[in-house]
Amino acid sequence: MKGTCKAILVGGAALLIFGFVESHSAEPSNRVGFQGARILKLHDVPTLEVDGAPFLLVGAQCDIWRSTPQDAKTVAFFDGFQAMHATAVSVGVPWSKLEPKKDEYAFRFLDWFIDQARQHGLKLVVNLFNSNVCGKVGEGRSGLVYPPEYILNAPESYQRMVLPGPCRYVSAGPPLCPNDPRTLERERRLCVALAEHLARTDLQKTVIMLQIDNEFYYQQWAGPRTQAEAEVRCHCRFCEEKWQAHSWKDGEEFMFNSFADYLRVLTDAITAVHPLPLYVNSPWWPPCAIPIFLNKCPNLSLVGVDGVFSPNEPNMLSRSQIGRNIPFAAENPTENPTTRLNLDVLPYYSLVGQQGIGNLLWECAPPHTVVGDPEARKRYGNALYPLHSAQVPIAKARGTENLIGWYLLREVAANMTTDIFGNFIPAGKSGRTMVQDRLFVREGLQSRIVKTNQFTVTLGDLRLSISDSAAGIIVRTGPNAAILAIPMGRITAEAPRPIKISEGRFKRDSWLLERECIVETAGKASIIHVREPAVLRLLY
Repeated sequence: MKGTCKAILVGGAALLIFGFVESHSAEPSNRVGFQGARILKLHDVPTLEVDGAPFLLVGAQCDIWRSTPQDAKTVAFFDGFQAMHATAVSVGVPWSKLEPKKDEYAFRFLDWFIDQARQHGLKLVVNLFNSNVCGKVGEGRSGLVYPPEYILNAPESYQRMVLPGPCRYVSAGPPLCPNDPRTLERERRLCVALAEHLARTDLQKTVIMLQIDNEFYYQQWAGPRTQAEAEVRCHCRFCEEKWQAHSWKDGEEFMFNSFADYLRVLTDAITAVHPLPLYVNSPWWPPCAIPIFLNKCPNLSLVGVDGVFSPNEPNMLSRSQIGRNIPFAAENPTENPTTRLNLDVLPYYSLVGQQGIGNLLWECAPPHTVVGDPEARKRYGNALYPLHSAQVPIAKARGTENLIGWYLLREVAANMTTDIFGNFIPAGKSGRTMVQDRLFVREGLQSRIVKTNQFTVTLGDLRLSISDSAAGIIVRTGPNAAILAIPMGRITAEAPRPIKISEGRFKRDSWLLERECIVETAGKASIIHVREPAVLRLLY
């Protein structure tokens, strides 16, 4: 982040101070050697590769009510996360917008989002809201429907789930049954048409991932939740036939396998036409559901995880790393005050702690947005700037001894309330939001928990003491060179030789120098105060 820098002598050490001047907006991707998007392993760490280079997926998903109108509020979402240095955003695209009439496909709605992402220098994750969206087929009074009207108006041809007994869905439910072959064929044709459209028109490869449907088997009941939810299953004629043909543990196992069988057809159809990383998202599924999808669907890249509020483990993300799954915090809801408290550390948790492919907020409707909350916007933007500006060297160093990363583990005070945006504020006399801070520290292949707000690490000949920092990353880029990607903090650096420091950013592997920082030295110690997010290069 462009800033002023100067060095002054403090107690025999050089004090380097960074002050804010202006933000650096996102740039369009380098289009040389375009290769699309795929997930591979670098040093045994799952890594998303985009345009032939490692890519750190950090940003947010727009809520469907704000994105669907494609108006000024939708554009403000793109504007806001571009200014916050996101690398990508995601949007929901209803089936009904892509196939308004049977066999008549229209992709203008999707193309509008692709154009917005390109104009803002962002990559795009598309969430296909097709036959099953949180156990619903629409949003009730808003008039938004997910499957096309020709399907919803023909229940005799396209089976909805049948649930006998006391359980009743909300008015926009139940969803379409995954065991109806006619519904599956209609959605398969949609996915093929979509893949063909992207292959033909998205020549800049703006779309980097597809989510297929949304939160399978997430039940939304009219009334209290049943205590025997694992017994809930569809009892339509298609499901009764499948149920009788096999011995199932319970209704939950039956439905997860049914959705996985359905998904296999869709993921295979897309991959045959236009290979992209494909995923589904888990709304607090039991961990046993994860391998059902991954084992049955070889072209499914991963199961993303919703509801990651905090880096404190165990949590839904840590519990979901089973088999070949890849860590991806797909929707961190901004209506949750714990999410908002951890805006400055969640991306570092996903990328450094879990060594996953990325972190997306789910930016819900106002007033609980980040875009509309100046303080939250600054904290998330400050966290993303170093990741955005040094993503290739950071990604290449993960899984090696050349990376050191850290982030805060916060414990929230008991007596709390929230402000209009949903941020925690103290309700009692203590005035404290947190009762305890600890630090997670990754040093190469090892990790540890530090019970204070400072720690010391070494990278070859370089010794670093770090304090007053919620998160950050250090990467050794050569025998006597390192980069420091940090939103804020105080670092004392010592080396056998004088340390030269510059500020800049990376474009892929290339260091783009913005300014040299004159550092006065006393002995071997330099003290760096970073007051605004920065990427610093240290030569020693």
